[in-house]
Formats: sequence, structure tokens, C-alpha cells
Amino acid sequence: MSKIVAAIGAAAMAVLVAACGASSPHLATTPAAEDTRTPAKPSPSRSAGACKLKVTTDYIVRYVVPGLAASSQEIGNVDFANCTPTLQDFASEQPTEPGDCTSIALASENPRYNVNSTAPAMPLHHVILAIGPAC
Repeated sequence: MSKIVAAIGAAAMAVLVAACGASSPHLATTPAAEDTRTPAKPSPSRSAGACKLKVTTDYIVRYVVPGLAASSQEIGNVDFANCTPTLQDFASEQPTEPGDCTSIALASENPRYNVNSTAPAMPLHHVILAIGPAC
């Protein structure tokens, strides 16, 4: 899976998750709202087939965006679009507008966390990084 490389609005996140071949009832039921913020600039992409990094662990990313229910997504430890470790550019690629908070933690440290829940995403345990003024 590739990680999110742009500011997340409900519609944008649903499109990215669908593009990765995953589905999330939580994301599908989140009400759509217009996100007028400027997205982070994506890095130049490389062919996923050329990347030799291997997924060895998963992370859970929780997104808080003003006016929307908190949502979450499980991602791997490799950003195949850039062939880099997920955490390498994670902080620089997250939105930092007032009210935003993106946090990431190891999935193994959150064993009962349900990223497919239709309820607003619960806070993560053992957060590795939290980015944004609402964190």
C-alpha cells in the first residue's frame, strides 16, 4: 500500500483508499465536505515494481479534519510511490491547518483497533508521530 501524500478530505481519502484496492465502510459513510486547503505537493513517483523495499510491518494512521468525523487507515511501512520508508517523509506530507491532527502508530501496538469501524476513529495508543495543531 502507498501512504497518503496529500491533505485529506473525506472524498479525497475515499478515492485514495479505493485506488489502493482497500475498502473501508468507515470512510464510505463519512459525510463529504469541501476541503479548500492546499494539498501537500506529491513527490515524483517511481515504478512500484522497481522498489526493492519490503513491507515488514503495518501502521495505523488516524486523521482529524475540522468538520468531519475522525477516520483511520492501515498502511504498510513502505511508500512504494517514492520507494522510501513510510516514516521518512510522513510528517512533511501531512496537513497542518488549524484543527488538523494526523497521528501514526504501529498496528501491533493497537491490536484491537478497528480501522473499518463506522464510528469516528478512536485515538491511537503508543503514537509514534502526531502532526498538526489539533494534536
